[in-house]
Amino acid sequence: MIRLSMRGLLLAAALVIVIAGTVLATAPIQPVSSSFLSRGTVTERVHFNTGEVKFQNKASIDHVVQTITFGPGASSGWHSHPGVLMVSVTSGTLKHYFADCSFDTVLTGEAFIESGSHATLVRNDTASPAVVHVSYVVPTGLTNAQLREDRANPGCAGIN
Repeated sequence: MIRLSMRGLLLAAALVIVIAGTVLATAPIQPVSSSFLSRGTVTERVHFNTGEVKFQNKASIDHVVQTITFGPGASSGWHSHPGVLMVSVTSGTLKHYFADCSFDTVLTGEAFIESGSHATLVRNDTASPAVVHVSYVVPTGLTNAQLREDRANPGCAGIN
């Protein structure tokens, strides 16, 4: 009877952890709007080294371009991406937060890169909209929904 109770308790604890992980993932805070502008596939393997820039793929990749507008007070929510993203701020000012709770302020005309499984968050703390153009380089075949994975807040109090 005790063994059965312990098993039930462990199962309940595991279920709570799974549900909590799903609930703690942070979705974007509105108003955020976006539109996908283009998508193309590079099927051949490439290796470029032009001195200042090095680029290499090991399999076919997709290049996806998106415009995202962050309204005043909007946030991307904590997230990560497959592949590599290059983000250019075309208007406004954004804060780009990292999993250690530090951030960079990114102004119009500046850019930043996101890659890997580390959680990041982009937030507009100003009274004006901010617009970015995002260039994704990702494995071929991902849907638009798969270009982003919601992540839990890594422990940064008040940063959502």
